[in-house]
Order: sequence, then C-alpha cells, then structure tokens
Amino acid sequence: MTKRWNAIWMAVLGLILIQSTAIGVGEGYFKFDTFANNIQFTDDSGMGMKGLLGRPFSTPTSTGGVSGVATDMAVHFDGRGALVVDDSAAQALNILQPPITLECWVRSSVEQVTGHLGLISYGIPGGQPGGGGYKLGIRDGNLLFTLFAVVDVGTNVPFPFDGAWHHVAAVYTLDSGGVTFYLDGVEVAYVAETRNMTAPGANELDIGSQYTALGRFQGDIDRVRISNAGLTPDQLDSEAATPKPVASSTLAYFSFDEGAIPYANQGAAAGLSAISVVDWIKTHPPKRSDGVPTIATDSPSGQTGDTSLQFTGTQMAFVEDPNGVLNLTGDWTLEAWVKTDFNTDENRIMIFYYGNPGHGYSMSINIEAGYVLQVTTLGIADLPSTLGVIDSDVWTHLAVVHRAGATISYYVNGEEKETIDYTRRTNAAEIQTLYIGAEWNGGLPFTGLIDRIRISTSALEPSQFDSNPAPTGLGGWELH
Repeated sequence: MTKRWNAIWMAVLGLILIQSTAIGVGEGYFKFDTFANNIQFTDDSGMGMKGLLGRPFSTPTSTGGVSGVATDMAVHFDGRGALVVDDSAAQALNILQPPITLECWVRSSVEQVTGHLGLISYGIPGGQPGGGGYKLGIRDGNLLFTLFAVVDVGTNVPFPFDGAWHHVAAVYTLDSGGVTFYLDGVEVAYVAETRNMTAPGANELDIGSQYTALGRFQGDIDRVRISNAGLTPDQLDSEAATPKPVASSTLAYFSFDEGAIPYANQGAAAGLSAISVVDWIKTHPPKRSDGVPTIATDSPSGQTGDTSLQFTGTQMAFVEDPNGVLNLTGDWTLEAWVKTDFNTDENRIMIFYYGNPGHGYSMSINIEAGYVLQVTTLGIADLPSTLGVIDSDVWTHLAVVHRAGATISYYVNGEEKETIDYTRRTNAAEIQTLYIGAEWNGGLPFTGLIDRIRISTSALEPSQFDSNPAPTGLGGWELH
C-alpha cells in the first residue's frame, strides 16, 4: 500500500511540476478570445489583470485659469484623460426638456478637426443602448450641440485652435425655437430645433470627453456651467476676469480652483464632484472607446472561436497590472504571435510595451534593421537581433528569453536565432501598465494582427513556449 501511494503521489507531484513549469513563477497570458461588451478582456493566466481595447487613460492635471489670477486654476487634458461626475443617485443634471445652457472656457493650440470632441457631455451618445442626454462639443473642428439619440445640432463655426482662451456656449430654448451658439460672448450661429432630450441610460457627466472614453479633448477647460435656463448674452460667464455668480438655475459650476482632483460642484446640485476617468473606469469600465482594434477571426490556429486583434496603425489596447505581476526585474520570457505585411512608414512597430519611459521593457519588430525581433530594456538599451528575419503575411511566433545577469536569446517559431551577452537587467516600471500595439503614448504603432501575448517571470525553454499554432491551453495537465 505504501509503495502504491508513493507512486500515486509521485505522479501527482510530476503533474504539479509540469503545471508550474508551463505557467512559470508568475505570468500574464492574453489570448484575445473572450470579450465583454466587445472591449473588455481579462488575462487567461488567472492573475486577475484587466484589459481594455482602445487608447489608455490619463489623469487630467491642473493649469492656470482663464483670468490669469494666481488662485484661478483650470484643467489640462492631454487627449487621453477626462473628468467624470457620478449623477446616478441625484440625477440633478438629467435635464429632459429645454431650456438648457451649456458653457465653458476652452484653450487649445492642437488642431483637432476630425471627428467628435466632448467638452461637456451628459449621458450616452445615440446609436447604442441607453442613448440619451446632451453635449456641447466640437465636430470636425466646428462648434456642436447634441441631443443624444435625437439630433446633432451642428454649425459651420470653427473653434479657434490658436492657444488662446475662448468662451463657448450653446443656449437651447423653445421660446427661441432653436439653439443659439456663442463664441466669446458674441452670437455666431442659430439653428432651429424644438425636440426634447431623451432620457439617458447612464447619468454620467463627462468633462473633456463623451461617455467616458470617446471624443477625448486635448487642451485646457475652465469654468464649466450647466443651467436649466436659457441665458441671455449678458448672463453668460463670458468675461474672463469676472466670473458670473452662481444663480438658482446654475445646476453645475466647476471652477477647478481647488487645483487638484476631486473638483467640487459649486452649483445648485450640491454634493457632486468630478474625478479622474482613471479612477472611474476601475468600477465603471467603458462600453465604447476610441482607438479600438478589430477583433479578427484570423488566428494562428484557425480554429472557430480563436480570435486575434487587428491593428491598422492607430489602435491600441492596454492592461492594468496593479499588483506588478508583469513588472520584470529578474529572469523573464516574452512571447507573442504576430502577422503583418509591414505596410507602415515606421522604422519599428511595437508589439507591446510595459511601463513608462526609462522603466520597463518592450517587444517590437525592427524594420530598419531588416525585419528582425527587438527587445528594449527601457532606459537601458535597444537590443535588435541581427539574425532571424520575420516573414510578412504569415503567423509567426516570437520569443525573447532573458537570463538575469547573463544573456538574452531570440527565437522565431520556437527556433533559437541568436543569443547575446546581457548583464544590465531591467529597470522596474513605475507605471504598471501593459500597452499593446503601440508605445504608452501611441508611438511606433503596429500594423497587422497580434495574438496570444504571454509574459513569464522565468526563463523558459523552447519546449515550454506557446509556439504551437493550436495550443492545448495554458498550464494544461499534459503528461510528457
């Protein structure tokens, strides 16, 4: 009996060792086969990391306000951030019929003349479940007022992207029979409209974007106001040096003079505050975003249900890693499946990038060096392989193995192409985020398909790679 149980336990131990070896000490594995809302995905290693398709988010920062007074502050948006106000409990800003006035001060020197930009946005844009609400924004460079899921009330009035502060406002009343637009306190357009708003499926106020992640603005915003009245020109907050006092009709007024998040509403709808979209998405993941790669049926295995991500040079995905599972400092292995026709003007295209400039690592294809695999230890060295040309238009497995203080090895389709001496290790990342299909800021965008990214905190052997086009699954209970 003892020998029999010893044999059983030895077999179980062997399976456990195979499992542990297959998984590595710590690991992230992203197969891109299962998505929630066609935008959210989790890692398939069970480490609890969460990913989103689309451009990553940033926290807006404080900057000088429109009046120029030292204590007057505004908010700066870098094109990736936004502020969000949760109005789900009070629904104090859920205006369902005119009159309404939306106004704010805006400054930008970056021309943004393609697509929609959100300045003040409440609710969900039309064309998707729960569409309803309202917006003051910019479309193709021109001022825009929107009744979500009802109508875009557009103009031919361009917003001046001249680096100066400008006051913009839209006043919608049934008495006037339409929407009147103001720029710097002067009427610049009128558009007839008499329809009511549609109730939104989400009571969320976004500043600097719309619906959490769409139409993100690059520039500065100050003195955001929402009024349930049709303000006259002399009632608008269009004098830079003298902010208008809060009236009973001023439901929301964000001066941003706190100089730091959260920003308190000083309007009649007391108790509301604006927080960073970075914090908001932790509990309210967006259902749509900008820069989303296509979920493609083309994959290494070709099996039904096996999907990949397709990038055309403007898309990204990202994974938050709050526990630093992928923050590599010792031995590690980077793997990915790629398929690209190299249809790009870039000298290098990024497969994935972890961390921030000077801290972390990345895996890319160096076109200029001859279509070869490159690993970069950020802040230390760019390390392109000199061997192993990557073919175009065919699924290819790429791997880089780092043995701390010793070597880095490059593999194509499980075959070792080159090993170099490398003793400088890796700088620990300060921002624990994995960016897929581009660098952290969208630089060096990838063109083509990416699948099955796997990052291990151990130096794997080729037999342990995920290089079989039809995988048996991460850490499967295989007998070898």
